[in-house]
Amino acid sequence: MTRRRTATVALLAGVLLAGCGGLKQGPAGKVVARDRTYWPATKQWTYELTTEDARGERHEFRVKRHVYKVCFRHSTYPNCIHRHDKEDNAHAGR
Repeated sequence: MTRRRTATVALLAGVLLAGCGGLKQGPAGKVVARDRTYWPATKQWTYELTTEDARGERHEFRVKRHVYKVCFRHSTYPNCIHRHDKEDNAHAGR
């Protein structure tokens, strides 16, 4: 391999490994915005939520896909995750 190709492969591997790591939970608050971005080079999506805390400050942070799918605008984060988990458990018991 050429040096350039080796560097490109190493960079891509680093990006992919960074994307697989766990994400820290964002600050609690009301979800005021949701955003997702598709990255064609890696064929992956990134998901973000924006919350507003009691003081009116906004916080934007990345989340995993399942969190993005269950936390809608005007819901309370992180309660929207836990509420969805409880509903899943209730349906599993039937």
